[in-house]
Amino acid sequence: MFLLKALPELISAAILFALWAEPQRFGVEWFKSGVLALLLEFFVIHASGFMAVLMYDPETPKAKRSLQIAGLGAFYLLFIGLCAWGFDASWMVWAFAWLLGSKLASIWSGGTPREIDRAVAIGSWALAVAVYLGAVGLTATVDVPRLGVTDAVRDAAGFDGKSEGLWEAEPWRALAGAVLYFAVMGLSRPLFARWRSAAG
Repeated sequence: MFLLKALPELISAAILFALWAEPQRFGVEWFKSGVLALLLEFFVIHASGFMAVLMYDPETPKAKRSLQIAGLGAFYLLFIGLCAWGFDASWMVWAFAWLLGSKLASIWSGGTPREIDRAVAIGSWALAVAVYLGAVGLTATVDVPRLGVTDAVRDAAGFDGKSEGLWEAEPWRALAGAVLYFAVMGLSRPLFARWRSAAG
């Protein structure tokens, strides 16, 4: 049962690897979305630290926690909306809105949170920060193979090969970073689930 916790992020890693290896099979829009996935994850991680503290506060009623999460989510949606507008990628807004909705649903469908719930959520967030920075730093500094990402694919997706922005000039690095990040986080999920279970 614990192993099932790994599936969502491992599936994400597999999809992103496929987009990196054979972008032409999936089309330019899928490729572009894959490259931007790591940018969206930055906002998700940033928001998750605050949400972990707010969602799992056993002292705060459900209604108040819901309002706090909704307010925080609206703040992040503003920034994501600006990024989505700049990259012509409205899916980023809908993806974050879906995440926000799932957080609110879990408040109302779950029982009273326990301190262990908050400890696990904060621990998971701290690992996500470390893995994200590690994945970005590593793929920005080492030689990362292009696999199927040719200049033609990059240009068709609207990225500028002459840009000073590393992910725009070499978008395969963003995909490699995303694959590494989601794979490591997926493998960590059963461990966090076991931690929560062991605490009762």
